[in-house]
Amino acid sequence: MKQRPFKEITRFIWILILFSCLVITGVSQTADSIQAHFTVFQVDSLIQANATNPDFCVMDVRTPAEYTPEHLEAAINRNYNGAGFDSLIDLLPRHKMYVLYCLSGGRSGSTYNKMVALGFPSIVNMLGGITDWKNQGFPTTPDFAPLQMAVSDTVIPDDTVTIGNTDTISITVTNRANTILQFTSVTSLAGTEFSTDFDITTTLEGPFDYTFFIYYTPVDTLTDSLTFRIESNGGPVQFHIWRTGKMPLVGEEEYETRNLKFEIRNYPNPFSTSTTIEFDLEKLGEVEFLIYNQFGQIIDSFVHQGQVGLNRLTWVAGSLPVGIYFCRIVVGNKMATKKMVSVR
Repeated sequence: MKQRPFKEITRFIWILILFSCLVITGVSQTADSIQAHFTVFQVDSLIQANATNPDFCVMDVRTPAEYTPEHLEAAINRNYNGAGFDSLIDLLPRHKMYVLYCLSGGRSGSTYNKMVALGFPSIVNMLGGITDWKNQGFPTTPDFAPLQMAVSDTVIPDDTVTIGNTDTISITVTNRANTILQFTSVTSLAGTEFSTDFDITTTLEGPFDYTFFIYYTPVDTLTDSLTFRIESNGGPVQFHIWRTGKMPLVGEEEYETRNLKFEIRNYPNPFSTSTTIEFDLEKLGEVEFLIYNQFGQIIDSFVHQGQVGLNRLTWVAGSLPVGIYFCRIVVGNKMATKKMVSVR
C-alpha cells in the first residue's frame, strides 16, 4: 500500500475534525492551511487520526526539566525560555503540521502566534496545556525513541527509461519522534541496474527529513524491480520500485526491438574467465559488441564481421569481479542484450 494516499486520507480526517470545531474555537482555514486552538479532547482525536502521518509533529515548548520526566508520546522539545528559541522554530520544516503545548497554554499560545507570523501553514495550539491533558485522563510518558517513517510513496510504479539514460528517483524519510535517528543498514544494490547516493552516516533529529536519490540506468528492455529497505534504530521502512528499459529513438523511428533477426546465447552462464557467445544473422554485416557492468559502465567493446547463419565467438573476461554483466550486440539500428553472471 502506498504511504502517500493513506496520509492524504488521515489529512482529510483531521480537516473534518478541525472544520467541525470552527464555531467553538475560532479557526483560520484555507485550502492549504489550518491554524487553530483546540481542546485536549480535540487534540487527542487529531493525534489518533495522524498516527501514520509522517508530516505530523507534536511539540512541547516547556523547559527540558519539565519536558524530560513526562510529555506526550513522541513529542519533540523546543524550550520557549531558552536562548535562540525563535531561530530554532524558524528552522523547522514548514510543510508539516504542528500541535503545540506547554504547562497550561500560555507559552504554546505565544509560540503559535510566532509560527503564524513566520508563515507556518498548519498549527494547532492545545488549550489548557499538559495540565488539562492529564486532568482529563490522557496519558503521558517519560520515554524517548526515534521513529522512522516514509514521506515518499512506498510503492513507485513502473516507468520506462531509454537505454543509456539515467532515471533519478527522489526518496524522502523522516524522524517522527524525539531522539536521534541513526541508519543501520540498507539494501545492497550490487548486481542490479539501480544505484543510490544514500549516506548511511546521516542522522536525523525529529521532525527533520532526509532526501536521497535512487538512480536507474537500464542496459536492456527487461522490467527491473527493487525492494529498497532502510533499517534504523527507529524501525525499518521499505520502498518498492519498478522500472523498464526501452530502446532509443533514431530520429522518429524506434529501434526494431520486437522483430530482431538475432538472439544472443552464451555458455557457460554463469561463467568464470570466458564465455562463448552465439547469435544468428540473416546477412553479412559489421557487428558491434558492448560489455557493460551493472552500473551501466562499458568495460569492453569490439567489432566482429558477422557471417550469414550461426556466429560463434569466445569472449575472454579475465579477472572480472563477481557480479552481473550485460552483452549488447548492435547490428545497424537493431540491438539485443544478454544478461551474464560472473562467478569464481
